[in-house]
Formats: sequence, structure tokens, C-alpha cells
Amino acid sequence: MNDRALKVLEQYDLEILGTRRGRGSYICETPQGLRILCGYQGTEKKAQFQNMVMKKIRSGGYEKVDVILPNREGNLISRDWEENTYVVKEWYQGRECDTSSESEILAAVGNLARLHRLMFLEGEEEFEKSFTAPPMRERMRTQNVELKKIYGFIRKKNHKSDFERMLLNCFPVYFEQAEEAEERMREAEAERRGREKGSVFHGGYDYHHILMAGYEMATTNFEYCRYGTQIIDLYRFMRKIMEKHDWNPRLGMRMLDRYGEIRPVSGEERRLLRIQMLYPEKFRKLANRYYGSNKAWVSKRFTDKLEMINRQQERRNAFIKSALR
Repeated sequence: MNDRALKVLEQYDLEILGTRRGRGSYICETPQGLRILCGYQGTEKKAQFQNMVMKKIRSGGYEKVDVILPNREGNLISRDWEENTYVVKEWYQGRECDTSSESEILAAVGNLARLHRLMFLEGEEEFEKSFTAPPMRERMRTQNVELKKIYGFIRKKNHKSDFERMLLNCFPVYFEQAEEAEERMREAEAERRGREKGSVFHGGYDYHHILMAGYEMATTNFEYCRYGTQIIDLYRFMRKIMEKHDWNPRLGMRMLDRYGEIRPVSGEERRLLRIQMLYPEKFRKLANRYYGSNKAWVSKRFTDKLEMINRQQERRNAFIKSALR
């Protein structure tokens, strides 16, 4: 985002005292508190849905969410002279969650559980029709087709790099898990159909979107919120943390316990969590990144990352079998 984007602020009734750059954004100081100007990829209807979710959260006593502010014309989305789209949101002082701190990790998990207790919207059929997440099994099926395509591409190559040979060697192990996860998810979702009417999940909950200031926390970036299974948020947060902590089983159990203390996890949800953890997401992402890269020269970083994934595989499997029974 360049400085010319600041002209978008002229479309708002805001007294700007100062601005500073954020990550792909501008943070603005106003007499009413911080505001943030950032690009927006969604539609006006999606922005309205986002705000409805956040206002529902606020009605339950959780104040610090980044509600989108209307411009002078009453629209949530503003455009510059090149038709680029932006929003201005409420913002907060704070720093991102420290993923090396167990206490902050557990605080973030507790924060997610509190949000989930408030994220229910019933009677909004138009929004539910437009913003319901597709079944998880469909995503897994699409990803498995992509994995097979990548495997076939490498097999046909006459001259293979060290990374490509390593990926071919370990592919059967990970793909077996991917297929098993897809089949189990198909069965689990069929049994669970219709039991989560009105539940909404964040869709992008990670340590980048949690601002911590002392004992207070703010949750931001609801752009990917959808109707669907809330346990998706817990899975994504836990998986990223577990990868950073070498699949430490004690930390994993503490995260599960902290979440469950605030928002109990049903047996069905625990099953969904286990199936998602079973899917080899880190391996899939690496294979996909390789396939989209310059394959004439494969960076050593690909090999290093695959070696790390292979090293963690035993601990990952152990956590899935023991902690997520």
C-alpha cells in the first residue's frame, strides 16, 4: 500500500492526528482512538456480514474487535481513483501473541473459546446462504487430487533433484494419511449434518490476529468468517503452534483443556479435530509451493523443510493417537 491510498481517508468523517505504516496498512490516530486503513478483497455484502458477526460478539460483552466503519455515503467499502477497495476499521494498541510463551498461547486459546461462545447468528438466511463454508471433505478431496498431480509430474521427470527424490520416497506415507482423512471426514460430516445451525467461525484465527496489551486482548481480521464448524479455528491455531513446538504433547493437551474449560468440546468435535490433524497439511503446502515455483532450480530450503516435516512425523502421529483419541 502506497501513500496515495491515504486519500481514501478523505471519504470519512475522521479527524486524523497522525498516521504510521502497519503490515499492508496505515494505522491512524484519531480523537476517538486508533483506526486502520487497509485493502479489502470482499464485497459490500461480505463486509456487512462481518460487521454483523462482530456486533453479535460485542453484544455478549467482548468489545475489542475491528468493526468496519462506514464512509460518508454509508458504505463499508471505499474505492480510490483506480477502483481499488479499502475499509477503515476500529483498531487497538497491542502486540501479536508470542508463540514462544506458553502462557500467551493458552490465553489465545481461551480467547478463541470465548469468541466461539458468542459467534452464533440464527435467522439470517440470506447471509447463511452466501457465507456458509463448503464441507471439509470437499477441500480435502480437491487437495488430494492436486497431490496426485504433483506426484505424477515428478515421477515423469528424467532428471530429479534431491528434493524431488525425497518427496517421491515419502509421498506414499503422507498420501495414505490424506486419503484416510478424506474418507473419515466424509463419514463424520454425514453424521453431523445440520447440527451446527447458526454457528460461525473466524476463518483466520492465528497469532497475527490477536493483539495483546497487558491482560486485555483484541481479535482482528474477520474477513474469512463463515457459517460452519467452529472447531476449524481450534485446529488451525493448534496445528501451527504444535509445528512450532515440535508436536509437544503436554502443550497440545493444555491447549485442548484450556479451550474445553470455556467452551466444552463434544465427542463429535473431538473426532473432527483428530481427522483434521491427521491430514498432512504441512506436507501438502510444501508440495504445492514446490509445484508453483521455478522447478528448473529447486531451492535447498525445500529440502530443509521436508526434512523437518519428516523429523516431526513420528511425534505428530503420537500426538494424534494419544491426545486426540
